[in-house]
Amino acid sequence: MMYHAVSAPASLGTRNATAPISASARRVRAIRAAVSEPPPTSPSASPFVPRWNLSRAPLGPGVEPAPGTWVPTDQTIDDWRSIYRNTTLSTTDGNAPRTISSARVTGVIPHELTGTLFRNGPGLLEVYGKKLNQFFDGDGLIYSIAFEAGALTFKHNFVGTKGFTEERAAQKMLYKGAFAIGNPKGDAFYNPFDFDVKNVANTGVVDWAGELYALWEGGKPHKMDPVSLRTEGEADVVLGQALEVPQMAAHYRVIDAADPADKRLVAFSIEAQNSFMQPNRCCFYEWDVDGKQAARQTFGVPDATFGFFHDCLVTENWYLLVQNPTALDPQKLLTEYMFAKCALAQVIAFQDGKSALLHMLPRTEKARAIGQQAIPLANQFFFHHVNAFEPAGCNDASQVVFDSAPWKFMDFGMNLDMVTPAFWDGGSRVEYTRFDVNVARGTSKQESLSNRVMEFPQVNPRFTGQAYRYVYSAGAAVKDDVKWGPNQCLVKFDTSPEVGVKAEEQTYYFGERSFVQEPIFCARPGAVAEDDGWVLLVVNDAGEDLSRLHIFDASDIAAGPVATVELEDHLPPGLHGYWSNAVHK
Repeated sequence: MMYHAVSAPASLGTRNATAPISASARRVRAIRAAVSEPPPTSPSASPFVPRWNLSRAPLGPGVEPAPGTWVPTDQTIDDWRSIYRNTTLSTTDGNAPRTISSARVTGVIPHELTGTLFRNGPGLLEVYGKKLNQFFDGDGLIYSIAFEAGALTFKHNFVGTKGFTEERAAQKMLYKGAFAIGNPKGDAFYNPFDFDVKNVANTGVVDWAGELYALWEGGKPHKMDPVSLRTEGEADVVLGQALEVPQMAAHYRVIDAADPADKRLVAFSIEAQNSFMQPNRCCFYEWDVDGKQAARQTFGVPDATFGFFHDCLVTENWYLLVQNPTALDPQKLLTEYMFAKCALAQVIAFQDGKSALLHMLPRTEKARAIGQQAIPLANQFFFHHVNAFEPAGCNDASQVVFDSAPWKFMDFGMNLDMVTPAFWDGGSRVEYTRFDVNVARGTSKQESLSNRVMEFPQVNPRFTGQAYRYVYSAGAAVKDDVKWGPNQCLVKFDTSPEVGVKAEEQTYYFGERSFVQEPIFCARPGAVAEDDGWVLLVVNDAGEDLSRLHIFDASDIAAGPVATVELEDHLPPGLHGYWSNAVHK
């Protein structure tokens, strides 16, 4: 679909019209001409496009707004909320491959880009008339886009969980999610002692050695066929390894390498409820490139029942887990949850003043000589980490640098209905942060590397557990110590491995009405340079009710996408994805 570009108002400044135009600038202008925004009054607009209520035109893609010239408004919230609705994809078997027409592609798909992009996320935000105001409860939707010689093939399927399957059969909501309040069936009976929640399988996805798994940390993974995307069932065994406890985290780490013998998939499980007077059981699993067990190590993590372990890190000698400063709120449990006034997730409360804990779990004999450590961190909340490494000159495993994206605090009561512009003024910011850890002494220092709020960080898997430079993430268009906003930029951070050095940044802004999902890095075959490859990400354009896949040259994201694919269906904001070098079509 072709339409006109929208100019920024004079208050946002203008580009220098006399500056020389580089080849990359000419390329990005061509891409922008094809994907810039339609008039907000377009007669062909979807009924889901919110009315544009500001007196000026929407800001278009390219360079982000100048500092101090833009902050989120009620219009931003209307646009943002509009994309959180059911997918238009079928909820029945959708495995029939669909070729994406070249007419939907602007630019050129790199022919070297060969493999399959998998994405997982909540696909249903309304179940038989009942709306979910917290998207974490939405049923998992897996879709794949296979790349081969510039041609694209799309497929999808919902994860066939017990809850999803039974609700489809009954044609009504039967199961509560972790963020649901009261009885989802809608009848008068409410059993507050039923603590089981629906395994929505909507968070992570991984394809390894020919096996595909949809992941959700509150329960068992679901095994799926990587070609048909049909669900084979809940898995007690993953790639030949029996799970230590009946759940597996939604996050893992891939260690890529030039030598296939050195490639690893690293994942973990941790016990949700420990046995009486016993630590919570934790297990790290490692698989080689053929899916064979390369390592399996179990640990006891004391007092970890409500620690909300979402992500992990790995270095040459250590596994790293961060325990959040969360705990059961018995008053909320007894006075609100028991009377259907709050969700089960809300009784797990962030504790002001309580330290987070970094658990250093030995991976090698060198680390075992130091021993398992629990190191206090400042009061903050961790969803997603960036990377970790052992600094140059440290040969005894006594020091580790780990980079993360901690939130200032966490409120599980927040939902789509509660967000106002004030949410993005201070509040629970998320910043790219470095932690300098002395494992032997049990100490840690932290420092923010950038004041741009960011989320969903990704690194080149060839540098997992090693010193690295580049991080790709979704990020806010506002770069400020206090003000921020939703994810509307792709950000490339360039960071020295030395402690105390701030990150430099490249950004690409997708426009005022567009919202960015997690970027995925794909290395160019035979690449040596860390940023030699591509970044793939899906962006929701609320102003046109479109989902687009953008492909960037990872070495120069400011130049704009080398190709943009207009997808046929509405794809609600997803959570995590995976790039597989295998072509599954």
